[in-house]
Amino acid sequence: MLNPSNPIGVMDTGVGGLTVVKELQRILPGEDIFYFGDSANCPYGNKPEDEIFRLSSNMIQFLQDNGSKCTAIACNTISTMAEKLRPCFNHRIISIVEEAAKYVIREGIESTGLIATEFTVKSGKYAELVHVGNPNCKVIGKGSHNLAALVDRGDFNQHDINEEIRSNVDVILAQEPVKNLILGCTHYPIVESNFHECYPDMHIINPALEQANAVKAYLTEQNALNPQKKGTFTICTSGDPQVYVNVGKRLGLFEASELKVVHI
Repeated sequence: MLNPSNPIGVMDTGVGGLTVVKELQRILPGEDIFYFGDSANCPYGNKPEDEIFRLSSNMIQFLQDNGSKCTAIACNTISTMAEKLRPCFNHRIISIVEEAAKYVIREGIESTGLIATEFTVKSGKYAELVHVGNPNCKVIGKGSHNLAALVDRGDFNQHDINEEIRSNVDVILAQEPVKNLILGCTHYPIVESNFHECYPDMHIINPALEQANAVKAYLTEQNALNPQKKGTFTICTSGDPQVYVNVGKRLGLFEASELKVVHI
């Protein structure tokens, strides 16, 4: 039986998962959130699969050791491996890719673009999951080599970010004139305004909201919602903690009650 006072674990390769924290704080303000961002090894999307599995397992174990009642894998790259990771742990692991795919199916979307890390796109996991419920939906993916790293620096150079967005999304549009675009990396909603600036008529799909709703549904089902009015927020990172402060302010997050560098 879950302890309602235990925290929700959120993990990502860097600051991107703070977009999930934003949605969790909005819909579940009473929950304590324990976050780990592995900025020292970001981005994962350009690494071999066995290294991603090892690094991801270390993060999940760290969150489990710190009492997480469930873990939200906010990283799309890691989420493509959720089925392999789940048997190694004894608490619920919620994949952001699975929840985004459910949204595409539920909304009856006929075609969508997907911008993500190269690993996420090459895995084909989004198309695989979407086709379970809607085999006719076209999922046109393009992997960005640089966008996650640009965002994780926290300096938000508008020219560089817009150039990277356009160079990738234009490739998608050359294949299919999609009207929907999945931001298939949690770093990307941090610069969602840039996507709107570059493509004002595109419907942007932010998987962070879908994942936060899935966490709420699970904890409600388990009678494990924290009844307090405002939860605490702990950030652990293997990288520069100041970047998390900068991004947290940009997203309007509750200020972290604890911020520390941790190497696992």
